[in-house]
Order: sequence, then structure tokens, then C-alpha cells
Amino acid sequence: MYPTWLWYRFSRRVLNRYRRVTLFFLEIRYRYLRKAVSGIKRVSAYSVSLRYRLLRRLRFRYLRLFIFFVWRFWLRDVYGLEKIPTDGPAIIASNHLSYFDFWILSAILRKQTVFVAVKNLAVRGHVGWTMKLNPIIFIDRDKPGLTFFKKILWYLKEQRRLVVIYPEGTRSRTGKMLTPKVGFVKLAVKAGVPIIPIAMRGTYEILPPHKHIPKLKRCDVFVGDKIYISPQNPEFHDIFFRKAGPDRRYRDLDEAELQEIAFRIMDKVRVAAMEEWDESVVWPKFEVPAEVVSRKQELLGEKIPS
Repeated sequence: MYPTWLWYRFSRRVLNRYRRVTLFFLEIRYRYLRKAVSGIKRVSAYSVSLRYRLLRRLRFRYLRLFIFFVWRFWLRDVYGLEKIPTDGPAIIASNHLSYFDFWILSAILRKQTVFVAVKNLAVRGHVGWTMKLNPIIFIDRDKPGLTFFKKILWYLKEQRRLVVIYPEGTRSRTGKMLTPKVGFVKLAVKAGVPIIPIAMRGTYEILPPHKHIPKLKRCDVFVGDKIYISPQNPEFHDIFFRKAGPDRRYRDLDEAELQEIAFRIMDKVRVAAMEEWDESVVWPKFEVPAEVVSRKQELLGEKIPS
């Protein structure tokens, strides 16, 4: 009986050791399997993200190819294209005469650009479809809120993108410039980025707001110099230091002063586009700096209303 008992004890120990070793290896295999599955998930998610980014880039390239004929048939020339940065953020402020403005700007800009548009354009057939090929921030005129404002700041500060804004807020129905909104000035001040004025000349004749088929005419694009909203800029020096006080900063600018800056910037766009102010525009009561008046009179031979 004693040898049988010894064999029983020995076999029990062997079985226990075998179970422990088996469970240990199973646990290791489970851990490695779990890590492998997690790694596969991460790689898959990263691949999907890369694919999404690649598709976004390809869609933008397809848009460039799709509107390449605009460059050949409808666009005559672009003046000052080198003034648009390719590696830094800026706000592009343009006059708005037609839906054609978007297609022209998409054709000439060298990198993917963020456009700001009203919400109802998303359902405007081919217009909404082509606009979705670029990053776009839709604004609800009924409930504007601050969400779109934060999105634009995020694109400017974090993504360092170019943002196209039409300060008039809508297409001009008469071919004349409308009253500019002050939002683009506030964004430039808040984000600390320059404003690049762009004048579209001839897009109203190609596709007016009341037409649906473009005419075979040509347009031109004029790109202005960067404009920084700061006291160091001589164009706005009088606005910043108009009020007394040694601690004058641009955070102290009130709505009327911001409106004055917006008018001065868009007046440059108006002159380059050879437009007139619409009859509904009410000029704010401010004095244009003497150097600005003399320079405009010297270059264009016209007086700026005050």
C-alpha cells in the first residue's frame, strides 16, 4: 500500500504543477492576445484616420481639378498671389458679388482653406456640394451664437489655416458694396492674425445673384497686402489713440471703432474692385487719416467720404 500512496501523492503534485503551469501560460497568452488585439485596434483606427485625411486631401485635389477650367476660361489674371501665405494663418476678407467667388478663390488658393458661409447654402444643390469639399463653417443667421466664432478661432490658432470671410454677409444684388460686418475684425484681433484683402472684379457679370447659368466672361482677382489690426499700424493709429489714456489697448475698442476699421479695410477692397458703395450704406462718422487721403488721391484720384 505504501508505494501506491507515494505514487498517488507524486501524481497529485505533478497534476497540480501542470495545472499551474498551464494556467500561467494561458494567462500569458491571454495578456499577449489582449495586447495584440488592442494593437490591431489602434493600428486599424490610425489607418482609418489616415485614410480619412487622405480622402479629404484627395477630395480637395479633385475640387481643384474640377474647377481647373475656371482658371482657363473665366479667370483672366491674379495680381499679388504671392502675398497669400502658405504656412501661416490669416483671414481673407473679400467682396461678395456672386457664387462664383467661391469657385474662383478655391481655384487660386494653394492650400485647403476654411470658408465661412450661411447655413442655407448647404442645401443649395451644386453650390452646397462643392462647398463641402473644403472645410466650411456654417453660420445660422437666426441663431448665430458663439459656436462658429470658437470654431474659426480654433482653425486660426490650432490648425493655422486660412479662413475666407465675406464681411458683407451676403451677395450684393446690385453689384455695389454693402455695409461690412465687424466680425472679421474681432477675429483678427482675438487670434492675432493679419487680414488679407481680396478684390473680385467681374464675377458679378459672370453669375449675378438672379441668374443660374454663368456667362462666358472673364474676371480678375486682386490680392492686397497684409493688414495687422494694431496701434503700430499707421492706418489705424488715430483710432487706437483717439481716446486719452496711456494704457490704450485694442481690447478697449468699442463697436463704432471696430466698424470704422472694417470700413477702412473694405474701402480698399472696393477701390481695387472698382465698385461703388450701395445706396443703403451709411458711413460711420469718423475722420480718415490725412496720409490715407493723400495716398488714395495720389493713386486713384478720388476722395474718400468722411
